[in-house]
Amino acid sequence: MQSLTGLFEHTLDDKNRVCVPSRYRDQLTAENGRHFMLAMGLERCLYLFLPSQWDHYQQKFEAAAFKNANARRVTRRRLFGRAVEAPLDGEGRILIPQYLKDFAGFQKDLMIVGTGARAEVWNRTALSKLEKSTEKDFEKISSTLDL
Repeated sequence: MQSLTGLFEHTLDDKNRVCVPSRYRDQLTAENGRHFMLAMGLERCLYLFLPSQWDHYQQKFEAAAFKNANARRVTRRRLFGRAVEAPLDGEGRILIPQYLKDFAGFQKDLMIVGTGARAEVWNRTALSKLEKSTEKDFEKISSTLDL
């Protein structure tokens, strides 16, 4: 399975399109994918998956233990019910539907953060605030992992 890594600054255009990093586009081509998958994420970001990663994510979801059937339904609706296929246009951009743009609070300046099994698309200001607020947590965790 491919790994999405790196930090990229991009701009959302007037038609709600954003350029996908060329490294990610190359990985999509390598697995003969026709589109990325775009889904609502946690902390008001969007998740961007390669097709192989999306399939793996769905399998993990199906195997996950939920406390009750209602929790599974609610989670399924939120994650999969609002997910969309995001094909690349001729310029290497994907379209972000208005409802996902609104959910993530996107304006113009975006950050794409590769987190391994997926990438996250963030409002640049929101990501900056989150990183500042979690810096001490990262320091604690990294010492545990001997980083």
